[in-house]
Amino acid sequence: MRKLLLLSALLAFLAVQAQNNQIDKRFDDFKVQLLDACWKRYPEYAIYFGYGKYYDKPAIPNEQYFKGNLTFFRQWIDSLHKVPFQKLSANNQVSYRIIENQLRLFEWQIGTLKIHQWNPASYNIGNQCYLLYTQNYAPLEKKLETLSAFLQFAGQYYKAALNTLDRPTKEHTLAAISQNEGALTVFGKALTDSINDSHLSPVQKDTLQRRIDGAQTAIKEYIAALKSMASDSNYSFRSFRIGADLFNQKFQREIVTDYTAKEIFDKAIVAKNEYHQDMFKLANQLWPKYGNGLVKPTDSLLLIKAVIDKISLHHVAQANVFDTLNSQLKAMKRFIVQKDLFDFDTLAPIIVRKKPAFSSSVAMASADFPSPYLKSTAAYYNIADISAMPPAKAESMLRENNNYMLQILTIHEGVPGHCLQGVYNTKSPDIIKSVFRNGPMAEGWAVYSERMMLENGWGNDSPEMQLMYDKWRLRVACNVIVDYGLHCLNYSKDDVIKLLRNEAFQEEAELEEKYQRATLSEVQLCYYFTGATEILTLREDYKKKMGAKYRLKDFHERFLSYGTAPVKFIRERMLSKAL
Repeated sequence: MRKLLLLSALLAFLAVQAQNNQIDKRFDDFKVQLLDACWKRYPEYAIYFGYGKYYDKPAIPNEQYFKGNLTFFRQWIDSLHKVPFQKLSANNQVSYRIIENQLRLFEWQIGTLKIHQWNPASYNIGNQCYLLYTQNYAPLEKKLETLSAFLQFAGQYYKAALNTLDRPTKEHTLAAISQNEGALTVFGKALTDSINDSHLSPVQKDTLQRRIDGAQTAIKEYIAALKSMASDSNYSFRSFRIGADLFNQKFQREIVTDYTAKEIFDKAIVAKNEYHQDMFKLANQLWPKYGNGLVKPTDSLLLIKAVIDKISLHHVAQANVFDTLNSQLKAMKRFIVQKDLFDFDTLAPIIVRKKPAFSSSVAMASADFPSPYLKSTAAYYNIADISAMPPAKAESMLRENNNYMLQILTIHEGVPGHCLQGVYNTKSPDIIKSVFRNGPMAEGWAVYSERMMLENGWGNDSPEMQLMYDKWRLRVACNVIVDYGLHCLNYSKDDVIKLLRNEAFQEEAELEEKYQRATLSEVQLCYYFTGATEILTLREDYKKKMGAKYRLKDFHERFLSYGTAPVKFIRERMLSKAL
């Protein structure tokens, strides 16, 4: 009888497992259908992610399109809620929650924030056109044919964009002008050479050239219309500040955390004060080396600044930036292998390149992940073209990114920060976790990587490196203070500049860049501090859970195996009872 009962229980268990496996299979099919529908609706994402379909026409951003998007997201949310969440596997439960959060975020952006009405920088075909003829998805001739088909809609695209705009902000208008001027460079020598090297027929080449000319005209007309707005002293721009209510809503939807925006702001204030204390000790230690012949400041912040100013004079030459970054990447790859920090293929392609002119980023550096549908593509470490800057600005930028800070920047953007994470991101068996990326997890990982590398001996514990790392951490904390302060506390530009100059010790070029960046985004500057705080807390809790079994490499591998999911979701899986 006992054996029969055990057999009956086993059969019942297997029946439930078989049923759950079928539910997982149906959910996997659901994900494929959802993503295909998303990329059809948002062809710019299809192109960016290397999906291979819906490349031949941009979405036309008119009123009908945005109303349709609202309906689209609501219908897919309803379909998602028909999936029996509790019967999904643990990994699919994470994917379910990522999908739900992302669809609700998209719906909120259109229906509540209405960013499409006030951000002219949302409209730019430069990146799409660039990827259409450079991505490795088809032979050259096919790519140029696709580009030709895409470009015939450029005029329609930009006219719809202008009609959609409703009292944009001046800051986003000026950014749109600059970035669309950058988009014109996409149609330069590199594209001309590709067309000349191709085997397109003379008719096809002529058609493509006419469409290129038409696209350039459409971009120039868009730029001219925006310049007319910007130069009109009577034009009623709206404020770039979205206010506390929208900021808090956006914070919760984008970051996906149990912290409130105010709690993170308060934590950043505390961190800033702690970093100042640590930096004062280091500055005192370094003063005999760097303060020779000078009167030692009695004010702690002035002492810190005096030492930082001296160290910042040691930076790479303008002409050597790219060579230096490549050398740092190689050294960091060797370091993480020697220290056994990751199972990382050091031959994974990570390419340092000049930041494209059409880039939406105003930061000194950025990273582009490998395309999740094109597994073989490289990760890119993008750096601003310092050689194109006025000499004074270039020198200021180089002092800000001096010999020590540049190493931290390479950790953050390159290895083991964004570029390494991007390589891992393409390994995720569930593409949902690769395409619906959580920004705070990505930025938090890059910030976490800086600390982790120094903890493991990068920089040889030099006080100069520690002082500059503290300056970097100040930047991260002040990002939160600036972001929250501008949108929720009505900080003025003067408030921001004083904070960054006097308490974060940033160079003039960095001050202007950060203020501009803060006026062009909301919540994004909170990603770094919030994400890193959550990752460090998770690491400590995971270490306690694993006890003697804990290995740093194991933590990294498990953490990155979830793709770029919100840290909150990763935490739930890594601290669950099942190992």
